[in-house]
Amino acid sequence: MKLVTFQHTMGCDRLGLLVNNKVVDLALAGTAYQSETHNEIPCLPADMLFFLNQGDSAIEVATRILQWVNEIIGKTGEVKTSTGELISFELDKVRLRAPVLRPPKILCLALNYQAHGNEVKTTMPENPYIFIKPGIRPVVGLNDKVFRPSESKNLVYEGELAVVIGKCCRHVPADKAYEVIAGYTVVNDMSARDFGATGTPGRFDWFRVKAFDSSCPMGPCLTLKDEIQDPHSLRLQTRVNGKTVQDASTGEMIHKIPDIIKFVSDYITLDPGDIIATGTPGGSKIALKDGDVVSVEISNIGTLSNTIAVESVMVK
Repeated sequence: MKLVTFQHTMGCDRLGLLVNNKVVDLALAGTAYQSETHNEIPCLPADMLFFLNQGDSAIEVATRILQWVNEIIGKTGEVKTSTGELISFELDKVRLRAPVLRPPKILCLALNYQAHGNEVKTTMPENPYIFIKPGIRPVVGLNDKVFRPSESKNLVYEGELAVVIGKCCRHVPADKAYEVIAGYTVVNDMSARDFGATGTPGRFDWFRVKAFDSSCPMGPCLTLKDEIQDPHSLRLQTRVNGKTVQDASTGEMIHKIPDIIKFVSDYITLDPGDIIATGTPGGSKIALKDGDVVSVEISNIGTLSNTIAVESVMVK
């Protein structure tokens, strides 16, 4: 199952099912399902974070609705409510937002692929090496602009597989890690690398490099874990203006996802909707220019594309 956060009406974010090239409003589809089948089901929220907080029960209900939606689309090509309101939309008629608009936490791994470590000429850490992005302003969705900090001359892409947590958890053993995962999405960990140097040996300015507004494009969807049997067998490709600049397998990760979740949850509680970006492979070394289009594609999930733009001054 693939879930999206989408807008069909400007300013109104809704939770949807991604079915081939259509987006179906999940909450309204649940109401239509009850009216059509006379089967009582719990009401589903219209917000991804609320959905994830309902856990496995919400996923089970959504699975039933998805089966019904597939049948209806197969017969009529569209889904409507009992009053005739259209609740399925062509993909090119909606705006896909980041699947989790306001993650409680965004945890990112640095140096989790040997090829990337070789590029930046550093030794690889023994344990997962983690930094945190803020959970709201850095997050943008498919086709949204990434605003280059005006002083940066070395803004670089970092295509990454991201884990989306589905359960509140702490001290998760590695062999239980997949039980707390809701699914996976694509993240582009935008980095203003020229902000890193501080002039003091051993110090790196993670805040300015990684935390700026629009620095965490995410999407296009949340692919639930039932569709990805092995998250370490996915192909990850990044393109700049159509040219491939990263092409790797997620199997090249040094620290695998179960070990990452064990390490993190031994120190902090993980919450539904938390994002763990698992690091970038080699090839993230081209400084981006305003107008460049960066696309990150991961098999079984989809393609996340964004355009680089100069940072604007916002006055409220």
